[in-house]
Amino acid sequence: MECIFLADERPKELKVSDDGNMKKCNNQFAGTQSNTEASVRPKIFHGTCISYGQNVEDTIGYVSCKQFYENMLSGTIDTTGLLRLYLDEWMKTINKPKLVLDLDHTLMNSTQDLSRDEMHLLNAVSTTKDAGLLHKIRLEDCSMLVKLRPFVRQFLDEASKMFDLYVYTMGTRDYATQIVKLLDPENKYFISKSKVISREDFTKSGVKALDIVPGSKAYIIILDDKPSVWREADKINIIQIWRYNFFASSFPSSYSRFKSPAQMRIDEREADGTLALILSVLKQAHWRFLNMKRSGLQADFRRILKDMRSEILKGCVLAFTAGVPCSLIGLDKMPLWKVAEQLGAKYSNLDDASVTHVLAVQCSTQLRQWAHQNGKFLVHANWLEKAWHLWRRPREEQFMLLPLDCNPAALPAPTPSPTAVPAYQMGICDAGTNM
Repeated sequence: MECIFLADERPKELKVSDDGNMKKCNNQFAGTQSNTEASVRPKIFHGTCISYGQNVEDTIGYVSCKQFYENMLSGTIDTTGLLRLYLDEWMKTINKPKLVLDLDHTLMNSTQDLSRDEMHLLNAVSTTKDAGLLHKIRLEDCSMLVKLRPFVRQFLDEASKMFDLYVYTMGTRDYATQIVKLLDPENKYFISKSKVISREDFTKSGVKALDIVPGSKAYIIILDDKPSVWREADKINIIQIWRYNFFASSFPSSYSRFKSPAQMRIDEREADGTLALILSVLKQAHWRFLNMKRSGLQADFRRILKDMRSEILKGCVLAFTAGVPCSLIGLDKMPLWKVAEQLGAKYSNLDDASVTHVLAVQCSTQLRQWAHQNGKFLVHANWLEKAWHLWRRPREEQFMLLPLDCNPAALPAPTPSPTAVPAYQMGICDAGTNM
């Protein structure tokens, strides 16, 4: 089987099916170049020219090494053995679990415009890439202020022990490269250019897809704040993370009345913030993945994530009041009934005696009294949204719409929320780290 690798290390002739098997595709070369033009160029994989055996820098791309071609013709270089070596390495790569990471609002937040209340940040910009969370980058036509999400470097370090890390962004290649340098200043996690996928690499404009990530989809987890930008078939691989809006310019226009964390000089906490929470979810998924492999079962992250979600609200029966919207902004337009179903809950109407939770946005006195008399949790709809992002059942006391005869002071003190985010996302605001 002929195998050709181009300079960006992605196999253009080999495709990997969902069962992990390599298959040959029809299009031998990608891009606008002709097959004739591409075929006469040496092919680079992991810093070595496969065609002629010369070690080259990954940044060189297509290189000329005529002397090695002559050596190959004379039999000095065993190209067959070299190719077999790299095929073995490639198989190891595609069989390793992979974590595909979004950038904006997942690992960081950036802006070109600071509000008056955010100007204090200019004095806190880090002067080195390997220190601090606030940085300034210069692109071709503008400068941007970049705020890395708290705990992000510890997150990458821990995640890299379990997964092969990739970045997949809607941003340009120049933007992605500069952000990755801030996230990985020592070049430990994203050594190869092929591990940073930007909009120029998309097979369909404006749509993310796993077809350009090597390996079986069963071995891949996606971490993104916005599932709607992904191809429908790949959404089952996604862990949706709380959207990280640090700057005021990142807020939706309809929520401009809220102050940003930068304006309030607070931020997510490190030890128990969003990324620390997601890391614990990834560790659990990875543990289940390895257990399946050790047991001789077909390990599949898609099935694992589905099973983990279905355990979150298992045993809960939800009823939605008329005022509850079909979806919430933090759920990226996913219908609430579908969210409840995926979390393992059942949904019914108020006449059903098995209902455990009544979800509302506003409620009447009659509804409050009914919930109190019948022992039902009457909670804000954001309770369901938070369960989706926290991967656990939130404490109802944090979202309860109190019955009239209930004394709020008698309720247990709510546990601190793991992250400080705008009220439109969580229904409540918590103080985090002071800036």
